[in-house]
Amino acid sequence: MRANPLLRFSVLSALCIVLLGLVLAHVLAQGIRDRALVDARETAQLLGDEAVRPLLRPGDFAGRPISAPRRARLDAVARDAKRDGRLIRLKVWSSRGVVVYSDDPAVIGKRFPVGGELADAVRGRPFVSVEEEPDAGQRRAESSGQLVEAYVPLRLRGEDTPTGAFEIYAPYGPIAAAIARDRRMLLLVLAGGLVVLWLVLFRIVAGASRALRDQAAASRHEADHDLLTGLPNRRVLQERLDAAITRARRETTSCALLIVDLDGFKELNDTLGHPAGDELLRELGPRLARVLDDDAVLARLGGDEFAAVLGDRSAPDDVGRVSRALLAALEEPFALDGLQVRIAASIGVARFPEHGEDAAALMRRADVAMYQAKRARTGCEEYSLERDGHSRERLALAEELRRGLERCELEVFYQPQSQLPSGRVAGVEALIRWHHPVHGLLTPGEFLFLAEQSGLSRPLTSYVLERALEQLSAWTALGLDLTVAVNLAVPDLLDARLVDEVAGHLARSGVAPHRLVLEITEDVVMTDPQRCADVLFDLAALGVSLALDDFGTGYSSLTHLKALPVDVLKIDRSFVTRMGTNERDSAIVRSLVELARALGLRVIAEGIEDGETMDRLSAFGCDAAQGFHLSRPVPALQLTPLLMAAAGEPQPAAA
Repeated sequence: MRANPLLRFSVLSALCIVLLGLVLAHVLAQGIRDRALVDARETAQLLGDEAVRPLLRPGDFAGRPISAPRRARLDAVARDAKRDGRLIRLKVWSSRGVVVYSDDPAVIGKRFPVGGELADAVRGRPFVSVEEEPDAGQRRAESSGQLVEAYVPLRLRGEDTPTGAFEIYAPYGPIAAAIARDRRMLLLVLAGGLVVLWLVLFRIVAGASRALRDQAAASRHEADHDLLTGLPNRRVLQERLDAAITRARRETTSCALLIVDLDGFKELNDTLGHPAGDELLRELGPRLARVLDDDAVLARLGGDEFAAVLGDRSAPDDVGRVSRALLAALEEPFALDGLQVRIAASIGVARFPEHGEDAAALMRRADVAMYQAKRARTGCEEYSLERDGHSRERLALAEELRRGLERCELEVFYQPQSQLPSGRVAGVEALIRWHHPVHGLLTPGEFLFLAEQSGLSRPLTSYVLERALEQLSAWTALGLDLTVAVNLAVPDLLDARLVDEVAGHLARSGVAPHRLVLEITEDVVMTDPQRCADVLFDLAALGVSLALDDFGTGYSSLTHLKALPVDVLKIDRSFVTRMGTNERDSAIVRSLVELARALGLRVIAEGIEDGETMDRLSAFGCDAAQGFHLSRPVPALQLTPLLMAAAGEPQPAAA
């Protein structure tokens, strides 16, 4: 197990400080000792200059004995110094190494070799040292066994060359005691200072260590969590999803991934500002988390997109229950910027192993399901391969659709619209069909979403528009008075070139603009209301008629009726087909007809499947009807004889 870094630092720093203290103590003690020796040398110099040198004469160094009076005075100087404890022995040397004077008369007049310290002093360089006492008689009650020996030059008249040297032996005991005292004081101060230093360093390092640990913990948390909501992030979700799949595979169970995307969040941000949007996301996390079981994982993927991994409770019924609970959690309004704001969401579900064998596949397919729920406005959708435009099979079909357009495999079928109550065919709706070389005849529901996802919506609309106007021109040449309706998709209304394209097709076909009806649905307009409205007004300026399709299923129908240049209102089949069995639907249809007539709009009802429904619509005042009761969508070649027979026109000869 690794040692605690702070403990390791504490021990190592304490050892380093102890070593530093020992080194400093040694250096400073040596400095104290050197200072004591310097003091001894200065004492010798002072004693020699002030007390000894004035009593000496040049002849004393030439071999003549010192006079008795001066000798007595020198003895007195020596006694005083000894009494004060400043010295133990005193000598005066000539430059030749002869003892001129000493407190020990026995050595006066004796010659000693001039070398070492004495030679230095004779040459004018003071010297001081600590040495062992040469004999017991010199100890003078000293117990240390050491003396301070000092040599200083003697200059009688200030000559450059010393006349001789002055030597003293001073007791080392007081110096040693002073050194010991200073050393103790030094050690105490040094130890206290180093302890304080260590404590300060420890506090600093401990604080820095805590800060680094906190920062590391915060960094780990930030690496694993979303900063805004505090929820796990995409990386953690990926890990948990991998773990859930591994466990489900090992235990032969299942798991599920739910992706939750808010509806209209961009509009909320644009209206209230990003701070309000951030606050909503912060409040949303706890709401969603309360719905989930303890073993589930909720994460924020980014933006307004969240995801949840369900483990044990991933059966279809359980997933449906959790999805409904998540949507219900959003029903309570959010208090944002002083407003009560409600927001909806779309949920996509992908389950292991039914919809994918790994995390990447489940993530992609739950995302596809979420967009399916958003387009269908159903709130929640489970992944379906048949509706996945990004599956390998669908991608292959999308490429086949592109080639089908180039090879003219697509054909425009037409469904008649009959006037009420006369039953005369006044117009047709152009509906595309695909003669697939392998799958046979495909209806729009089987490939239109492919066109949207693969960027073929615009070419497909242009194809239908061109063929429909060419056919209407041919029918007009036969004397038939008809209109033709063509559906527009989202990419059509968002393309600024649409108006010029429609004008070009009208000009080439020779069809009067009012005979062309362009149908739009409310969800198409809601993609970008202002931009779509601009395009629709430009189309109306060409003289083209505009129809609002699937009316009654959107949540802003009246707004569109008031704001858009609509000429025709088409009542959705979901109301019409149930008129005979549901009086509420019948009342809704009656109300919609009355509303349209009050606004001066023509009304066409879709989904007529029996004569009774047609009679009711006629009684309500509906202008026209369309449905299987009248005719299914059929090719132009098949419809033309029926149209001419109904109009009483002679049929063209067979080619």
